[in-house]
Amino acid sequence: MKSEEMKSRSEILSSTRTLVLKVGSTVLASPQAGVNMRVLGVIARQVAWLRARGIRVVIVSSGAIAAGRMKLDFGKKPLTLAMKQAAASVGQSRLMWGYERAFSPHRLMVSQVLLTPRDVVRRSRFTNLERTLETLLALGVVPVVNENDSVATEEIRFGDNDRLSALVSGTVKADFLLILSDVDGLYTSDPSRNPNAIPIPYVEKVTSDIESLAGISRSGLGTGGMASKVLTARWANRWGLPVGIVNGRKGAPVERFFEGGGTLFFARKKLWAAKKVWIGFFSEPSGTLVLDEGAMKAISHGKSSLLAGGITRHEGVFESGEVVRLLSATGHEIGRGVCRMPSSEVALWTRRKSSGERSADSWPLAVHRNTMVLWEREEE
Repeated sequence: MKSEEMKSRSEILSSTRTLVLKVGSTVLASPQAGVNMRVLGVIARQVAWLRARGIRVVIVSSGAIAAGRMKLDFGKKPLTLAMKQAAASVGQSRLMWGYERAFSPHRLMVSQVLLTPRDVVRRSRFTNLERTLETLLALGVVPVVNENDSVATEEIRFGDNDRLSALVSGTVKADFLLILSDVDGLYTSDPSRNPNAIPIPYVEKVTSDIESLAGISRSGLGTGGMASKVLTARWANRWGLPVGIVNGRKGAPVERFFEGGGTLFFARKKLWAAKKVWIGFFSEPSGTLVLDEGAMKAISHGKSSLLAGGITRHEGVFESGEVVRLLSATGHEIGRGVCRMPSSEVALWTRRKSSGERSADSWPLAVHRNTMVLWEREEE
């Protein structure tokens, strides 16, 4: 491994204040007990190792359905949604009991946090979640986060815990996300099929070539576990969050990653503030504002707010304070922002604009630059 790549890892370790550790079900699963206590013991020791270095840790853990499946004697048969929900309900307590037992020797307290997408996409609930997790971390507790699978439906869920781990990272303002998997990281080809596959220790940017190695098609859809992890890394890198993947079943995985194991997906830009991460990536826009060329130029460098005079039309019905998509005249999404007026008021100003009024002093503020995220500028 090149010295600059090792420097990146050591710098991440030394500068990280909060780390999110994602533990996959393939790492935790045990055919006999549902939850592998040996692996949980290793994870507890690794968290204690991080805590000794002053790093706060949030765990995003899968494994509830697998634990409940074993307890309910479901075997390996395919499960209906109702059966998955039942397994999650039974398995979640067993999973948390395992964490309690593993972390107790290190005098570390754990807590359970179960989430649904509504807890993230709605600003008020996101703020409450942010406050809760920050309080737990300030008290020295290790939060263990999981999707609330006992009530989640196929239509309303995060999709997988790789994506959830990135959402949690943005919520707690984490400096690094480390994903524990059942493989050693990204390879030049599938190592289970090609014994000559070469590990890739460092990815400066997730390109189409990198995506293809993980089985991600041109449509952006992936196949298999590594595809989900690379898509998560690409997503998180966009707001400045570096991501690591390492085998969670070998040795001391966290230490091994920072010693050069696994794959580091480096983030080239500065970490965004949590509010901008929410606006750009977690929120559910309520409408759309289409901008003229003058407005596009004014806001393009991030130093100007959007005035109502720069809006040619709007789409959707929204209230003041809701997130809207910002579109160019050609229909390309250039960013998102919090609109400071309802759609009814936007309509009034766009009618004034179309009637020929051009007095810049009379245009009210529509989206402040501090609550605006621009894709082109951020992707440069």
